[in-house]
Parts: sequence; structure tokens; C-alpha cells
Amino acid sequence: MSGDGDAPDFAMTRAVEILASIYERNRRSPQAPPPATDRPLVLFSETVAFDVTRTTRAQVERALGTAFAYPARGWHTYAVRGDRSQRLLLSAFYSGERLISAELYLPKVKRAPNLQARDLRFRVIPGEIEIGKPVTVLPEHFGPVSALAEKLGAYENMFEARFPGGAGYAMGNAGIIERLALYASS
Repeated sequence: MSGDGDAPDFAMTRAVEILASIYERNRRSPQAPPPATDRPLVLFSETVAFDVTRTTRAQVERALGTAFAYPARGWHTYAVRGDRSQRLLLSAFYSGERLISAELYLPKVKRAPNLQARDLRFRVIPGEIEIGKPVTVLPEHFGPVSALAEKLGAYENMFEARFPGGAGYAMGNAGIIERLALYASS
């Protein structure tokens, strides 16, 4: 300390700066998702937007018609086009009339219904995230979630992004996105 007793000496100030920088560097664990984005993620096409914070069943059905019940009771599924004319499945789940979950994925099981694909392409915005793209295109608000990926088993790569009202996931294998999912907060 200096002679007047009020101001810390240089060594003490430097020690506090070093400790603060270590704290900032280690504040988040590597498994923790990055901070939430300031706006919802939306599964979007020019025909309809699947926004788990505001889309209704009536809006989806007005744009896409009646869905097929798959993969389980309560899910409403359509087939759409992906990159390179892939047939993707688009599944929605509702609570009452409100959309609470939307998933776009490359079917991986043989028992998936052979629905006629609509000529629609969906992507998650913001970020223009699409099935078939490398995980390296994910924006910085997506962070790895390896513990959850191990539990799910079907995907070796899993990334999460939080937003007001929900969370979004990008999942894939061999560094390629195969599933995009949005879920409303409970």
C-alpha cells in the first residue's frame, strides 16, 4: 500500500486484474450453451413460419393442409424438399392451438412414412441454417451440447441455442446437419 493508506499498490492492482481475467475466462464451462439470442429462432419458408413463441395450428394447417400423424400420437408431420432434392420430414407438436415444437429432419428409419414431398424449403433463421450443411455454418449463438448427444445416441454432433421463449437445436453426424428442432419453454 502507498503511504496515504487509500490507494492500493501496483502489485495488488495487477493481482486483482489477473484474477478477474481468469474468472472471466473460466466463467462458463465448455458444456454450457452460449448466452441466449435476443430474438426467437424460426423454422422458415416463404409459405409459413414455425415460431414456437407465436405460430398457431390454424396458421400451419392453412398453409400446409392436413398432416400425417407421425412419429407418435400428437405429432403432425409433412414431407418437404431439402438441399439436392432430399425428402425431409417436418413435424409439429401443439399444446391446444399453440405450436410448441417444430422439427425438420432427414428420416433415418425405414418405417418413416413415404409422404409426397411439398416443394418447400425450410431453414432456421436468423442464421440461414439448413439440413445438409456443415455444422461449421452455425452462428455463434449455437454451442455444443455433447452430454445430451450421448444420451440421444443417433447424433454425434449436437448444438443448442437459447432464445426468449425457447431453445433451438442443430444435430448431425460426421459434421453435417441432419436435424433442426425448436422447442418452446414450458
